[in-house]
Amino acid sequence: MGIHVARFKTGNEVHWGWVRARQVVPVPGQYPSLGAFLEHGQERAWAMSVGGAGKGLPLAEVEVLSPVTSPCNVVCQGQNYRSHMLEVGLDPDAKDFNQFFRKACSSLTSSTGDIVRPKRVRMLDYEVELGLIIGRRIDGPLQVTRARLHEVVAGLVMGNDISARDLQLIEGQWHKAKSFRTFCPVGPFLYLLAPEDLVRLMDLRLSLSVNGELRQNASTAEMIYPPEETLTELSEVMDLFPGDLVLTGTPSGVGAGRTVSRLARGVGSFIRLFLSDRMLAKLILKSSNPAAYLKEGDVIRASISSPDGVIHLGMQENRVVAQESVTVVDGTAPAIRVGGI
Repeated sequence: MGIHVARFKTGNEVHWGWVRARQVVPVPGQYPSLGAFLEHGQERAWAMSVGGAGKGLPLAEVEVLSPVTSPCNVVCQGQNYRSHMLEVGLDPDAKDFNQFFRKACSSLTSSTGDIVRPKRVRMLDYEVELGLIIGRRIDGPLQVTRARLHEVVAGLVMGNDISARDLQLIEGQWHKAKSFRTFCPVGPFLYLLAPEDLVRLMDLRLSLSVNGELRQNASTAEMIYPPEETLTELSEVMDLFPGDLVLTGTPSGVGAGRTVSRLARGVGSFIRLFLSDRMLAKLILKSSNPAAYLKEGDVIRASISSPDGVIHLGMQENRVVAQESVTVVDGTAPAIRVGGI
């Protein structure tokens, strides 16, 4: 069985710790990044979990930070769940390629950090996702198998791929639409994988609610491209490093899904042939139900766990806030507040 670890702050100091029974036991040593912790600290965390030694701090009395640290690669999969493809009018059985895009690592925030809605964004959306943490350097093609996935993936985290759908649709720029600061809440915990955990990987339950209303509730069994296939293909494309994050897609229930599926039924496939992507995007924006998207004051709660509770990635609770006014003075501007990174 794997173990849970957390990156946390007490006073002005940042530590890593082994999580047990609502407490976090500090791991000896200083690790300025997730990569450094994986290289030098995780063995100590494993040893502590076996020995059970160490005095714990109540989790409620520390500030839990994102376990993923910047700089790092944040690679995402698009349309990787069958239900999500169906809700946007696409046939998952016809999909013949694995879709990748990037998020800026400056979008990282904690599991309790505020999500800042930029002033120009009207369609702010959510996507709960299972995240894979790379545990070893990959600098060339590598055949990854499920049985040996733990040799490549150090652990699992929960992420939320916050998206500005209006910018994504009108401008066609996924990177910009998904990379604003605070658009990637991660954590609270990093679950370090053990070989026996791999049988649970495709039976994890993803759940997300907005203001108490359940919006997403599905299983990783819906994935079209499972982690081993995804990492095998990524290894042919790019280098990956310890501490990098791969987000594996989201199931149905996103705000945009409701609009697109309704619109697809309305316009029909024949009429769609005469619409450019930009025209269709504008039609989607015009037809959108504002209630489907996030607004200031909304609270998003998300969780990922196995049915037996062995793998549980904690609970995210993030509030949506408005972007504060930025006043330029002598060529400088105050930074947007980003909680818990």
